[in-house]
Amino acid sequence: MEAFRAALPVGSGAQPTADRLCAIGYCLHLSKGEELPPDTYEDRLVYIARGSAKLAAQPVADAPSGQVLAFHFGGDMISVLRQSAADSWGDFRLVALSDCDIVVFPAERFLDIAQSDPAVLRSVLARSLQALHRSRTRMMQMGHKSAQQRIADFLVSMAERLADCTSGACAFALPMSRRDIGDSLGLTIETVSRQLTELREAGLLETEGRSKVCLSDVDALARLAGRSGSQAGVTPKN
Repeated sequence: MEAFRAALPVGSGAQPTADRLCAIGYCLHLSKGEELPPDTYEDRLVYIARGSAKLAAQPVADAPSGQVLAFHFGGDMISVLRQSAADSWGDFRLVALSDCDIVVFPAERFLDIAQSDPAVLRSVLARSLQALHRSRTRMMQMGHKSAQQRIADFLVSMAERLADCTSGACAFALPMSRRDIGDSLGLTIETVSRQLTELREAGLLETEGRSKVCLSDVDALARLAGRSGSQAGVTPKN
C-alpha cells in the first residue's frame, strides 16, 4: 500500500484523498502463474507495486484460443473488468508472470474518490491513456507489420519499459515466455523463435538462459520495426 501512496502525485500522498483511496483497497500477493480471482460483481483497478503480470482474454469453449492483451510491470495501474458469462470471449484475467505484490480497488468507488482531487484523477487517467496507447499500437502492428517488425518493436518496447533504455545497447530479463510473446503479437511460438534467431544472426540480439536478452543497438531495432527511418529488414536465412 505504501508503494501505491508513493506513486500518487507529489503533495497528495499524505492528504485525505490518499487515505480514502487506501482505505478501500486491499493488498494481495500473487505467485508466478497465479491468477487474480475473478469478480462477477464489479470492475476493479489494480496497481502493481512489484513484479510483472499479463492481462489475458480467457475464451469460452467454442471461441478461438486466448489472447494476451497486455503486459504490465511495477507502477502500472490496470483496469480488470468484472467476469461476464454473456461475453463470447469469456472473461479477462490478470496472471502473474513473476511473483507480484498488487493493490486492488473497486473501480467505481476509486473514481468517485479520485474525482475530488484533480491531481490524483489526472495521474490515473494519464496511466490509463498510456496503456490504451500501447494497446492501440500493438493492434495496428498486428494488422500492418511483418512478423519481423512486430518482434523488433516488442523488444524496443521492453527495453523502454524494463530497462529505461531508448538508445544504444542494453540488457534485461523478459518475464514472459515465447508463447506469451506470440499470443500478444498474433504469432506462433515457432515464428517468434525463428525471428529471434534471425536477429541473433544479424548481431542485434544475444540471449542468455531462458529470459535474459542483450540488445546491441536499440536504434537499429527501432528502424527495423518501422518506428523511424529505414524499414529494411533482416534477410531471412534458408
